This record gives sequence, structure tokens and C-alpha cells, in this order.
Amino acid sequence: MPARRSSDDLKGVIRDFRRDQVIEVARRLFGERGTTEVPMDEIAAEAGVARSTVYVYFASRDELLRACLKQMHDQLRETIAAQWERDVEPDRRLRSLVDGMLERLDDNPAFFRLALVTQEAVTQGGAAVGSELALIGLDVARLISDLYVEGVSRGMFRSMDPDRATALIGQQIYGAMSVRAGDVAPLPRAEAVDEVTDFLLRGLAV
Repeated sequence: MPARRSSDDLKGVIRDFRRDQVIEVARRLFGERGTTEVPMDEIAAEAGVARSTVYVYFASRDELLRACLKQMHDQLRETIAAQWERDVEPDRRLRSLVDGMLERLDDNPAFFRLALVTQEAVTQGGAAVGSELALIGLDVARLISDLYVEGVSRGMFRSMDPDRATALIGQQIYGAMSVRAGDVAPLPRAEAVDEVTDFLLRGLAV
């Protein structure tokens, strides 16, 4: 029985590895081409699997596109979770959040730009991207809200309506990401994180 379980575990690891490989290749090709209309045959060939294998994991290209976004979100959560264990102060957690989001952006700026364009398109793919980005946005908003409320309770942030504060903070981060995604020579990430975080914490005050 243990030997059978070990064999099943190994098959599961291989299956997950192949699925992740397909997602990584798809995200790269979507970004490089600037379109989601990349043939599944090509994605399969680049990932080193059969076309039929891709369809075992993903019933359609839209489903694969959503998986690309979900993987990016999962990686963001893993990064933030590790950093937040060290950085317990709200202002440090805000910096960690900005850092994690810019890190994910820098992994593939072209894919981020494509996601924004696709989201605005009145197509099935646009709806799929919009739905997944909305889920990511809700999760990030919850993180922002939690650290803001904690910061107010500690006397570190000025008090205002939490929902409004969350929206304003999210808009600043999202805007910074959008600008960075289109910048041909972006600042080093550490400098960009300091710049965004400092503006969020201090605004335009001297």
C-alpha cells in the first residue's frame, strides 16, 4: 500500500509540474505576442507536451488565460505571506505589498499589459480576464483594508472611512503598476517600491 501511494504521489507531482509548465509557457507567449490568440499547438510544443495534454488541463484558451492570472496571484500571495511574517508593522506590510505586486509585474510586464487590454475587450476572453482580475482585486483590497485598519488602531495612519482609504491606496498601487508596465526603462524595483510607499504614507506633505 505505501508503494502504491508513493507511485500515485509521484504521478501527481509530475501532473502538477506539467500543468505549471504549460501555464508558464502560455503566459510568456501571450506576453511576447501581445495577444491571447496563440495556437494551443504552439503552446503545447513549447511546453514539451502533446496538444491533447494541454486540453486535459484546460478546456479552452480562456480557461488557460485565467490559470495564468491565478498563478500570478498565487505567487503574489506566497511572497506577501513570507514577508508579512517578518514585517508586522502596518507601514512595513504596506511596503511588502507594493514590493510583491511590482515583483509579479516585473516577471512579465508584457503579460500584465495584455491582461489590461484584454479586460477591456468585449469578448469572452475579456470577460474571463475581467472576472479573474476582479477576484484578485478583491483579495488585494482585503489585505489593504486589514493593514490600514491596523495602522489606524496603532496611531500610524490618519483615520478616514476604511473603504475609501482602501480604494485610494489601491488606485495608487494599480496606477504605479500600469505606468511601470509601459516604461521602457523602469526604476530598479527597490527604488520604485520606496517611491510608491513613501508617497502613500506621506502624500505631498513636506
